[in-house]
Order: sequence, then C-alpha cells, then structure tokens
Amino acid sequence: MKSPIKPETLLACLLAVAGIACGPSSQAAALPLHLVPVPQSVETQPGELQISGAVAVDAAEAAPDAKRALAEALAGLGIARDDAAATRIHLQLVEDAALGEEGYRLVVADDIRLSAQTDVGLLHAVQSLRQLLPARAQPGYALPHVVITDAPAYRWRGLSLDVARSFLPVEYLQKTIDRMAFFKLNRLHLHLTDDQGWRIEIKRYPKLVEIGGASAVKGGRSGFYTQEELRELVAYAQARGITLVPEIDMPGHVQAALASYNELACDDVENLSPYSGLEVGFSVLCLDKPEVVYPFVRNVLEEVLAVFPSKEIHIGGDEIKHPLYADFVARTAAMVEEMGRTAIAWEEGSVADTNPDVVFQLWNDGYDISAAVAKGHPLILSPCSYFYIDHGNYAGQPETYDWCRKEGVPLARLYGFDPAPFTTAVGIEAALWTELVHTDAAADNRLWPRLAATAELAWSPAGQRGYAGFVQRVGALRGHLDAMGIDYHAEPDLGWAK
Repeated sequence: MKSPIKPETLLACLLAVAGIACGPSSQAAALPLHLVPVPQSVETQPGELQISGAVAVDAAEAAPDAKRALAEALAGLGIARDDAAATRIHLQLVEDAALGEEGYRLVVADDIRLSAQTDVGLLHAVQSLRQLLPARAQPGYALPHVVITDAPAYRWRGLSLDVARSFLPVEYLQKTIDRMAFFKLNRLHLHLTDDQGWRIEIKRYPKLVEIGGASAVKGGRSGFYTQEELRELVAYAQARGITLVPEIDMPGHVQAALASYNELACDDVENLSPYSGLEVGFSVLCLDKPEVVYPFVRNVLEEVLAVFPSKEIHIGGDEIKHPLYADFVARTAAMVEEMGRTAIAWEEGSVADTNPDVVFQLWNDGYDISAAVAKGHPLILSPCSYFYIDHGNYAGQPETYDWCRKEGVPLARLYGFDPAPFTTAVGIEAALWTELVHTDAAADNRLWPRLAATAELAWSPAGQRGYAGFVQRVGALRGHLDAMGIDYHAEPDLGWAK
C-alpha cells in the first residue's frame, strides 16, 4: 500500500541510525533517505531495489547534461553500463507543467525512472539519486521503493563569491560549481571588481588587469581571469545547471579601476594607488565627468555581457554617498536594459528611478525596502546577519568578521531565516566576502555546511523544512562532502568532529 507522509517526517525517520519505526513506512526504515534539500513530496512503497555490478541506461538525447552527470555518478560508484543488465535507469523528458523548468520526478521500483520537462530538471533528479546512493563504491547497492516529486520554491538559489578582495583560481570555482549542483543551487554570483582588485580581462582597457589584477587585500591572492577562461567557466557551470552572474561594482568600490586609469577619478583625488586595506566607502568614479565615466561603463559592460549570457547583470551600487549616485544607478540600469539584460543592484540602488524589473539585493537587515517592494521590484535576499558567511561558523571564530552580528552566523541561525515576509523575493543568496579568506581551505570552511542550509531554504517549501530533520539529513551526507574533497567546518550540531 502506498504511504504518503510529510517528507520532513519521513526523511528523519528513515535514518539508518534512528532505529525507530515511522508509521506505515517502517518497512523501509533500514534504508536511509538523506536528501538535501528536502523534497516537496515523498511517497514510500514496500520493498527495495537491489543493484549489483551493472545497470542499463535509457537516456533522452535532448538531455545531454543529465546523461553526462548520471554517467559520472555511476562510474564513480563502479556501476557499469550494460544493456542486458537486470536493472534499468530511464532518463525521460516529459510534458508535465506541474514540474516547471527545474522540477523532477524520481521513481524507484523494479527500475529507476527520472523524469522532468527539461535537462536541468533531470540534472536535479540525478543529484537526488546520487544522495540516495553511497558516496563511495560498494559491492552492491539497495534503494528503497520511493516516489519523489520535487520542484523549487524559488528560482534564484545562489552564492555570491567575492574574488576581488582575494582571488580564487578557476579550478576552485569549478569545484564549487560541482558542489553547488549537488545541492541544487543554481546561481553563482561572481563579485569581480572592488577596491582591492579587478579580476576580469577587459580588452579595451588592458591596464585594468595589468594593474588592478596585480593587487589584492593584504595577505590575499592577486590574479585575474581571461575572457576565454570565463567563457569556459560559464559553459562548465551551464552544463551543471548553474548560471554565472557577473558583478562589476560601481560607482564606489573602484580603487583598482582608478589606479589603472587615473582619469576615472576626479581631478582633486590624490590617492591613485592600488589598495590592499579593509576600509570601504572611500573610492568613487568621478560622476562629475560623465563624458569620461559613462563611455567607460558602457564599454566595460559590453565586454562583460559578451562573456556572460546571464539574463541578470549585477552593477553593484553599495556603500556610496554621492549627490549623483541615484542618477548613476538609473543611467547604468537603463544601459543594461538597452543591451537586452536586467540589472541587479544592491539595496541602496532602490533610491534610483528605475524600471520595476530591476532586481535589488537586500544585504542590510535594517534597510527599509518596502518602497521598492511596493513598486514590484524583485528581491534577492542576503540579509547579512543570516547569509554573510564570511562571519564565523561560531562566535569568535578566528579570521572571520562579526560587524553585522557579534555572535557570527552559525548554521542554526542561517537555517532559521524566514523569507515569507518578502513578497517579491525571487530567491536567496549567501555571500562570502574574502577580505579574511585567503585560501581554498578557508573558503571551504566558510561555505560548508552553511551553503547546504541556504540550498534548502531556497528550494524546499516552508512546511517541509525543519532544523532537526535538516541536521540529521545533511549530517548523514558527510561522506559525500568528503568524497568531493570539501574542507568543511566540523559543525557540532551535525555530530561532526575533526
């Protein structure tokens, strides 16, 4: 008999360590379902599917990314492909409006059926199947008979990664993309420029990387990405269901640009050197020289948009006081719109007169964004006391900030955020600023497992979420994080120890 149960209750009950029955689903209690994000709907049925040695695969040709992801997952577990195998896995594209662009259905019975309307939806189904399976190869595998129907609550589920203060190499970004895909995150927002560094090659202005790319925050890494490297990274991310969103921070946070092209500064500005400090709010493009600034802005954006096909382009706009600030945001947002894209600006940009499709990213918990909401502006939610994960995993963690919240941003704090009051929200994005993050290992420590919690908040319906269940489920996925080589924080709430 089919036994529909609230997913959060079911998934918590099916933990291998839990040794307790879970009502009518207790037949499957020995087989764990550790899924993060928690799915929209889970139905269990009696029995299990045994896999040993090989499977047959039927894959839709129109779903090349999901097909690749499945092949990699099977190969990693030592499961061969054999058309004569007793167990068959079907990757199917179907017409099912209820699934939307990213939803999927995963059915385990006498075979395994993954279905979705899109290749991206099938990619998410493959990630759920990966989580149902062990992290490493075993002699055989057992999966519970189950029907999972799932779709995201928000279309924007992201990470803002600051590569301007301290550079992060392409190889690390690729690893981060793979890890994000495992948890169904779909936006990687790259903060490419700031006072301490300019990280994207702009061919019309080569000194931006010759000078701006050679600087970094004190103790951090310098460097830059060529346009070709970024195009390859865009394609790598797209193949894993992730959109790269570039940010060129303007009109403030521009010391690297001013040091590279002094004419962008006002004539009375004396500080035209590269910068390696921590202070903010001191640099600005000379908005009194529109004949210099706006051609530069347009030329840079044209090259950025030629590299990044994302619909949304982030134009920054934070932490700047200037009488022409609102005019700059309005003009730059209109420029982006003329180029066929949609501008994102940090919350302060809401003072500008822009079209209501301009997106604002909320980072200051206390900022009154109600006027922008009333106009219908979409919001990306990143309030710093919940999602600034350059803050400590715990109070007083070394080499972390605490300016937004003295107690840091522990996992439970992040998971406790309620997006419901923000009626125009399109999603949630955690942010890792790198003034104090100078190595890949430090970045991993700040990102994980908190980014998994971000993924669940952005994907799962509020009624299915719960911190106790999340702790059990993500704690049980530690082997997968180990297999991915993540140097995560050993979170006590998850029962993890060094």
